[in-house]
Amino acid sequence: MSDTRHDPVLGSGATPVKGALGHLVAVFDNRIAQSVVAIATATGWEATLLDAAPVGDGLGALGTVDALVVCNHDGDGAYPLLADALRAGVPYVAMMASRHRSAALLEQLRGEGLDDEQLGRLHVPAGLSIGGSSPGEIALSVVAEVVADGHGRPGTPMRAS
Repeated sequence: MSDTRHDPVLGSGATPVKGALGHLVAVFDNRIAQSVVAIATATGWEATLLDAAPVGDGLGALGTVDALVVCNHDGDGAYPLLADALRAGVPYVAMMASRHRSAALLEQLRGEGLDDEQLGRLHVPAGLSIGGSSPGEIALSVVAEVVADGHGRPGTPMRAS
């Protein structure tokens, strides 16, 4: 393996990647979901954008899903989709929601029998706290959380590490 610390093509510290880093699915087509897919794709993920929650075979029809981001908490089928993804073992499951709605969602899912391990994979509200409010900034915070979570990191500034 070659030293990429000062690679002019890859950039300092970048590692060559073969294949997609994972499969991210964003559900409920809106500006945030479109931005999530664009940023995830730019970072090396395979990304799928769905207009609506899948029915029938549900999430299983998409094959392996490593990250699910529900971009409309009021969308038809949002709650059952989250529960199905958590039960199926999707590593990162998130939904755009207020803190108040997030607490109610956790209570509802716990009442439906989901355990602490399953609920520990649920990220509501989705994203890292970076202070942005535009669709692109919100999407950036979500994809940053997906990456940090996948590497077992808290998403703190590099200078704090």
